Amino acid sequence: MPNVHKKLKASSIAPPPPPSPPWVDLPAEITVDILQRLGTIEIVESVQRVCSTWWKVCHDPAMWRRICRIAVDRSQGQLLKISIQNFGGGNLLKSTQLRHLRVVMGFYDFAGGLAVYAKNLPYLEELHMHFTLITQEDIESVGHDGQALAIARSMPELRHLGLLLNTLTNVGLQAILDGCPHLVSLDLRYCNIDLEGDIGRRCRQQIVDLKQPHASTHDYEVWLYLMSII
Repeated sequence: MPNVHKKLKASSIAPPPPPSPPWVDLPAEITVDILQRLGTIEIVESVQRVCSTWWKVCHDPAMWRRICRIAVDRSQGQLLKISIQNFGGGNLLKSTQLRHLRVVMGFYDFAGGLAVYAKNLPYLEELHMHFTLITQEDIESVGHDGQALAIARSMPELRHLGLLLNTLTNVGLQAILDGCPHLVSLDLRYCNIDLEGDIGRRCRQQIVDLKQPHASTHDYEVWLYLMSII
């Protein structure tokens, strides 16, 4: 009987968990290089679900740079909506049919570019330019309101505009209100402008969804990401 109890006790002990698959411990850059060789559908439908490590790698913007450029090229100017975050440049803005454009953390690739590209986007209805670099040369050549004036002159169909941390002044804001009569939402958080007086009253009358310079950014995902890594 004692031997039977010992056998039962031994069999009741859970076996140790199996070791992690060898690919989990690979350096991130090697994993990215390997997974980039796979097809887009395969990555989305199966690869990203293999393990938590691959899930994180598959959600890294670096994984989608080449795919994004191929998609833009194949659209042959018919692209309607694109979101560009932390990579890319003006070569992605080839479509004159764009309706929605979002550029986040385009620190160098878009420096000084919006004023150039804006004239080719007459149908744009939604524009978000956040954490995008404006160089000293840009300011010297077109002023603090260069982007705002380009938007006002070239994007009359805009409905939604986000300019978080932009350098525009009240002059640029006035131009946007005049040049974009269909505008219904405007994000001016962390912009150095003064909404007192007539310009503020006009904003509140014309814009349905107005985010003022000192409004909270707690709902903005990129801001939360930046705060988490500082």
